[in-house]
Amino acid sequence: MEVVAICGSPRESGNTATLVEALLGGAREAGAETKRFDPAKMHIADCTAGDECLVSADAACRIDDDMQHIYAGLRRADAWVIGTPVYHAHVTGTLKRVIDRLYAFYTTEGGGWRLGLPGRRRGATVVVQADAERETPRRVAEYLEGILRAYNADPMGCIAESGLAGPGEAAANPKLLARARALGRELASS
Repeated sequence: MEVVAICGSPRESGNTATLVEALLGGAREAGAETKRFDPAKMHIADCTAGDECLVSADAACRIDDDMQHIYAGLRRADAWVIGTPVYHAHVTGTLKRVIDRLYAFYTTEGGGWRLGLPGRRRGATVVVQADAERETPRRVAEYLEGILRAYNADPMGCIAESGLAGPGEAAANPKLLARARALGRELASS
């Protein structure tokens, strides 16, 4: 079992990253191998909609940047985890750039649109918001669950938390960390 996480936070050790890492820790406890990508530390260009990637299921994005590492990790993975803080009621721009580039997993080979990424996988999301309002993190988690479904990743759960404004608040919340670890164990052992 391999679990790959994309952490859309620009803060390497922020609340989102802490919860993503706790989730991955739970997956490791269940015997999974894990890999975390931090796009904020990588060079990932915007999708240019060149459509060369759509020619066949084996075609690749023509942009030669660090997204190639993420593609390779996601192709191998049995489970995907997507994490983000809430920025203006949505995912971070960094994560949105990655999501847009997932377009390369689709193909129009044989007519019509279809996913060129074989197999099914599992998925989970982590969404953190500083403000105490609770609906926005849930809506962002629903959006990310839709992204997972679009890539044949069955959502198995989410951590959608609000009110985590200060750095280190997630790390100081044992119940929240335990929930993230439990989700990781479930993701890796189902």
